[in-house]
Amino acid sequence: MKLENKGAPYTTNHKGLITGLTLLVISWAVALANLPDFIHALWPAVIALLTMLLFKKAALGLAMGSLSGCIFLTQGDLTWALQNLMSKHFFPSMQGDWRIGAILFTLVMGAFAVVIEKGGGFTALAKKFLKQGGNNGRRVEVATGIMGTVCFFDGLANSLLLGKIMRPLADRAGVTRAKLAYLVDSTSSSIACMAFISTWIATQLSLIQQSVDGRGISDSAYSLFLQSIPQNYYCIFTLILVVLVVWRRWDIGPMRRAKLHTAEIVKEARPQVSVWVAITPIIVLALSIITLFYLWETSPLLPVTTTKLAVAFSGSAGPYALTLGSITGLAVACFLFPKSSNISVTSAVHSGASSMLSPLFILVMAWTFGSVMKELGTAAWLADAIGSKFSPDYFPAAVFITGALISFITGSSWGTMALMMPLALPAYLDMAPTQPDLITAVIAAVFSGAVFGDHCSPFSDTTIVSAFACGISAQEHVITQLPYALIAAVTALSVGFIGLGAGLPVWLGIFLGTMILLGCTYFFTRKRPL
Repeated sequence: MKLENKGAPYTTNHKGLITGLTLLVISWAVALANLPDFIHALWPAVIALLTMLLFKKAALGLAMGSLSGCIFLTQGDLTWALQNLMSKHFFPSMQGDWRIGAILFTLVMGAFAVVIEKGGGFTALAKKFLKQGGNNGRRVEVATGIMGTVCFFDGLANSLLLGKIMRPLADRAGVTRAKLAYLVDSTSSSIACMAFISTWIATQLSLIQQSVDGRGISDSAYSLFLQSIPQNYYCIFTLILVVLVVWRRWDIGPMRRAKLHTAEIVKEARPQVSVWVAITPIIVLALSIITLFYLWETSPLLPVTTTKLAVAFSGSAGPYALTLGSITGLAVACFLFPKSSNISVTSAVHSGASSMLSPLFILVMAWTFGSVMKELGTAAWLADAIGSKFSPDYFPAAVFITGALISFITGSSWGTMALMMPLALPAYLDMAPTQPDLITAVIAAVFSGAVFGDHCSPFSDTTIVSAFACGISAQEHVITQLPYALIAAVTALSVGFIGLGAGLPVWLGIFLGTMILLGCTYFFTRKRPL
């Protein structure tokens, strides 16, 4: 897009190119200068963060950070730095079972979500939830929360689909669009981040696997992920707060002043189908992946025990079970796709897979960035620097705060995960090699911090899509959702991650956090009619 002054010699793209080249020249000068080691260790991460801030593109930031790191590794030789980046980091990053499986699974899951949506399955589910009892406000809010949980497999698709489906129902029931956007946004990323089957999981598992390779960790990436779920305090407390807000009809500050909109008259564009068009593929998807994990690793198959299931999920079946299971779920979704739909199932599959190309590029650049930072030894430097300042017990709390700040100012949950995981996890293992007890807490802290920004950053794609789908401005959505996100974040930090460092059991932290949220909700709504 050109600048308003038609005589200007530069376009905005030219300005971006000049800015990028300037950052690389600065990196080259820093690489040649005789500066302290910590500058060399952290500079690529700084370049990555600055680029994300300036251009609002996570993949570009990670690419710039990776190239900057290679400039350091080659002592300022720009030609060799580019060759080093491609031959030692970028192309090797896409090799291996986990990496290939992650790419295939992400593409298939994108297609899976769109096939169900275009077939009218999600619309049928929403109508089913609201079939009895009319369109009263509480029922619409409850249905929104339930639908957000059912559409667990993709955060962005969840926000877009749910917002569009529920908006006319919310208008008729007297629920403000700001409240609807909060419910849609708060459930989507929180559920997708903790779901063991989602478009996020391949990225999460690959980042974990990359960060623990060669560290003597016996648990698989999938096992570590599952163990981290109870410690993902921000996502857990966000979902609990959603339940309490719906139950007590708690509107905080700006949410109270949000205006109601006139009910929309929407013509149904999708075919009238059974709810099983959505439910059946989701059930098949989940059961297929679980079954494939079990079949891949277990002998003898009978009897089925919890021990055998735990061993199966701790094995090496992850990339194969995820890929084959998702293909099975997609096949069922295609088979149930109604012939009366206004688009073909082939077009839906193509559209869904294409929508995941941008997230996939972020994923590949995350692998590349992690590889470069590993060769630079940044994690070891961080471990020495942080370990000398405070106890490793509170490292997850520091990771959560850092991740929350980065995700808020960059607006990218995936970018934050890609930036933080290759640094935080190896740094903790270097800091406390004899007590890897909190390794799952560090993983959870990275995810929690990343999702915080996804919920309330004005630059977040999920924030923008949620606002757009629900029919309000992104500014109004940020202002009305931020108080809820901050309440969940403070609770997660205080009784969650800090409590964990102080020796509080995980279950007790969740219980105390729930009691705090319950107390706040009840106190601030006790005099208001519900």
